[in-house]
Amino acid sequence: MHLYFDESGDFAFPADGFDAYAQAALICPDSFVDKIEHYVMNQQSELGVSELHAAELPDEKLVEICRFLTGGPLSLVGQVTDNKVMTDEQIIVHRETQAAQLERNLEEYKRLGGKWPGAEAWYQRHIKRAQLASRVINSEYVQADLFVGLIHAALFKSIVLYSNDAWRDDLVDFHFILDRKLPGKLAAGEKDLNVLLMPRLGGNDYEIVFPTNWHEEPAHPFAAKFAEGRSRLSLNRIFEHGLRFESSSDHAGLQLVDTVAYVIRKAILEPENDVIHGAYAHIRDELRTERDGQALRLVRYATGQDSTEEARYRLVL
Repeated sequence: MHLYFDESGDFAFPADGFDAYAQAALICPDSFVDKIEHYVMNQQSELGVSELHAAELPDEKLVEICRFLTGGPLSLVGQVTDNKVMTDEQIIVHRETQAAQLERNLEEYKRLGGKWPGAEAWYQRHIKRAQLASRVINSEYVQADLFVGLIHAALFKSIVLYSNDAWRDDLVDFHFILDRKLPGKLAAGEKDLNVLLMPRLGGNDYEIVFPTNWHEEPAHPFAAKFAEGRSRLSLNRIFEHGLRFESSSDHAGLQLVDTVAYVIRKAILEPENDVIHGAYAHIRDELRTERDGQALRLVRYATGQDSTEEARYRLVL
């Protein structure tokens, strides 16, 4: 299974006005990757461009791309936040809370007799990265932090949605591909996400389940490869390829998920734009979660507040 991730907006959280930020995932079975590559290549040829950038395309073309996204076995996940539910001040409080939690984790590790000689340095490094905006600026910190929840949601949905036996062979491998920010090296937030994803997913806040009948003979390939016992999963095996931060020019899936994130954000910021809402209408059902059926998650920190701008989200949720 190929899972592609991107975002739209700068996550600057200005004190004035309103701005929203979207993150999206595109779930593509391995057997369909060639088809999305072929589609994107045809679109590039038609438009005379080397890469599809949603922000540079006319709204009518975005409608066409969103229509394609619903025409095959693809699925989507999306989440949004904004500068009304999270402010810079609230982000700082959250970061301080996270740093304090890491300090407690370190003390607990020592108390339980942890022997890894590098533990102290590892914890202190990430305590400082959580605390200090000079190490990781707020915009990058929030993007990386919220990606953890999105990656979990996309993985969860890929297991639930493709549980039919027809997709058995598409669930034997997972590739998590993110649009990288800098050529040749990871940005500060990407480094944090790369290091902290596994510890976070292994905590109590995130659950990953799969059908119990997958253990029955002949065992489902997913259970055979990733299960540890009847219900536990090996995150190390699921993420054996790690997070791949790669250029969008190399992956049709990244160019398509760029369109998804862009359309989500634009639908929120331009409620009167009928063409964009037409594009969004095509992908709304594919965005719906398997738990509550809502098309998007509006995410905030515990230090954040409920949105007073609910009307902005009525059309998209």
